[in-house]
Amino acid sequence: MARTAVPEQTHSFVRSNSEPGARKHNAAAPAVSRPERPFEAATHELLGLIEQAVARIEQGAGAEAALRDISATLLGLKAMVVHDPGIKMAADDLYDSAAALVAARSVGPAGVDVRRWRLLKEADARLRDRLASAQPSEKARLLGLN
Repeated sequence: MARTAVPEQTHSFVRSNSEPGARKHNAAAPAVSRPERPFEAATHELLGLIEQAVARIEQGAGAEAALRDISATLLGLKAMVVHDPGIKMAADDLYDSAAALVAARSVGPAGVDVRRWRLLKEADARLRDRLASAQPSEKARLLGLN
């Protein structure tokens, strides 16, 4: 009797997620497990850093460094919240008014500029009001802020 040739079967190795040795990978999970903490606490902490920098500007010691700290803190704050033009404008106003105070002090100590301090305080209050209703950004959620 004639035998028909049976084509050789190739066995390719395919690993599925149901195999015992397979690792499941969740793309949405952060690489390192971080404890969750409230979003409000994180924003409050950053606002505290801004307060400290403003106090240093008011004291006159290290005003340029304090202005850089405000800038860095505001950038972090903007990255933590969902894009909101009101928050961005309030943050920009706060930085601009702090920069105006630092620039005026570097020209000469002509006394306290009440108008510039009022603008800074108003910008700070506006930023705080806007942040009260802010939502965490995706980046903040990945960092464990809820």
